[in-house]
Amino acid sequence: MYELGVRRSQEIDVDALANKLNRDNAIALTGAGISVASGLPLGNEVVQGIPLNEFFMFHTWKERPSQAFAAYREILLDWRRATPNRAHQALADARIRVITQNIDGLHRDAGSQDVIELHGNLRELRCLRCDAVFASQLVWKAAVPSCPTCGDQLFPGFILEGDAVRHIARAVEWVAAADYLVVVGTQLAMDPVRQLREIARERGADVIWISAMAEKWVPLLLQPAR
Repeated sequence: MYELGVRRSQEIDVDALANKLNRDNAIALTGAGISVASGLPLGNEVVQGIPLNEFFMFHTWKERPSQAFAAYREILLDWRRATPNRAHQALADARIRVITQNIDGLHRDAGSQDVIELHGNLRELRCLRCDAVFASQLVWKAAVPSCPTCGDQLFPGFILEGDAVRHIARAVEWVAAADYLVVVGTQLAMDPVRQLREIARERGADVIWISAMAEKWVPLLLQPAR
């Protein structure tokens, strides 16, 4: 495994690694660290009176929906003001397929076409009763938006505590077929996401881990071959 973003990064010939990297068969697996240079995630620990750890719990949305949606609106405004940084843009320009744990939508904003959002996103709202999905703009029409189809309360488009990670089977397929897995800004501490790195190793793929300063190392790694 190659690790960039630490002191010993100087021991790695990044130009040689960049020339070796097969961009046509590489997958990026990203976490919160890739969005640091975009000003995310925000450092606020409490939003509209709700601690962020409670913001991602189902009971908060069920028992305090007005307060939860007030926090959602504030986060939506702040997060959607953020813009992709050089790391997001480099992945998009190189047409690298992306598997992300982030809900900020910055990979799509940068122009990436093939993106799996394991934890969902801020762009959408969902109805648990009829399984319909709607644009997040509905949060501006009511304190607690309801489903236009069945009338039930809507919930955020990102996963809440206890929800299953989304599209994991498709992510496994991508990783299993890749020659390179570029891990950016995540420790991969939790299953099932951690297993993606193990699958890559078992299949003989090279794993490149960018642990810090993604906005520097991702563009260098994806520079055009010389």
